[in-house]
Amino acid sequence: MSFAGYAPTTGQPVDADTIRVGVIGTGFGASLHLSALRECPGFTTVAIASRRVDRARAAAHDHNIPTHFSDYREMVRHPDIDAVIVATPPHLHHPMAIAALEHHKHVLCEKPMARNLAEARDMLRIAERTTAVAMVNNQLRFLPARARVAELIREGYIGEPHAASVVVHRSSLNDPHDRPWGWLMEAEKAGGMLGATGAHYLDALRWWFGEVNAVAGAVSTMVRQRRLPDSSAMGRVDADDNFAVLLRFANNALGSVHVSATAGHEGEEQITLSGAEGTLILRDGVLLGARRGDFSLTELPIPDRLMGGLVPGGHFLVQPTTLLLRAWGQAIRDGLPASPSFADGVKTQELLDGALRSSQQGRWIDTSGARWPKAG
Repeated sequence: MSFAGYAPTTGQPVDADTIRVGVIGTGFGASLHLSALRECPGFTTVAIASRRVDRARAAAHDHNIPTHFSDYREMVRHPDIDAVIVATPPHLHHPMAIAALEHHKHVLCEKPMARNLAEARDMLRIAERTTAVAMVNNQLRFLPARARVAELIREGYIGEPHAASVVVHRSSLNDPHDRPWGWLMEAEKAGGMLGATGAHYLDALRWWFGEVNAVAGAVSTMVRQRRLPDSSAMGRVDADDNFAVLLRFANNALGSVHVSATAGHEGEEQITLSGAEGTLILRDGVLLGARRGDFSLTELPIPDRLMGGLVPGGHFLVQPTTLLLRAWGQAIRDGLPASPSFADGVKTQELLDGALRSSQQGRWIDTSGARWPKAG
């Protein structure tokens, strides 16, 4: 089996005009990547893999992908693939990403990076032995409003950061019959909202405010049974659908993230970031700001350059995923690192694991490295 016209990849910078991508997975995450890849002229999707060959075949047909595999290990061995997207549930990320890295492929891995910190560290260790560009798909960094927040903080809009809060009330998991039971409801498979959405917010807060020295957390499961797929029977849920996390940053600023996915009414997302000189608020994607002496918040414009020439449309995640893919592609061509990297993913995993440990032990967890987590 060969994809004509290209020499085998070695994990080095790619000289060809097009980076040949293989995608592992056929679920929601994979569909987002496949949609975004169509907006990236520098990529061509040449293969897709799923353990369910019928799904792999259907995805290949629907997205005009020339080759499909039922075994991801066969796909990552193929010499005519430059890069691999791991778009599967988190309990599968570790073996899949490592297999791709060991065969000298550039890797983009879905978030959260792994089931736990040990797996994430192992993935980073293998990546650092290669020349591969290894990134984690925290694509919400690339939402234009969030990218603008990062710029404004760097420019001193809020001054020294003092406090951050994230409050989200959604209804996506409220009805036990509407969203059927799956890996997201299994703690053993790294399911739960802490990993699914908390990974995004923790990554963003660390990006904006810097390193976190301590974390405290609590998780809860409010909808404890959920309809099994293609059945009227109910299955037990043991993964969280509500969580709260407290953070102490290296500069002594405090942060909080409180997310509910079981609200009876769909609420809003509000992120508030304040410092010695001002405040920024992201309210469902609208950016507001006020500086010392201002009488009220005003809406702040988002520069067109942060849109990447894309017109928002379809699922809101397609745009930031496209922008992240473009950054990944540029890094592959230049042979340079890119963020969010596997190192960033490990830092986020430290916070996720620390929050779970805190929930179990009822205490703050040191994440500065002074006590835990020790270097592996």
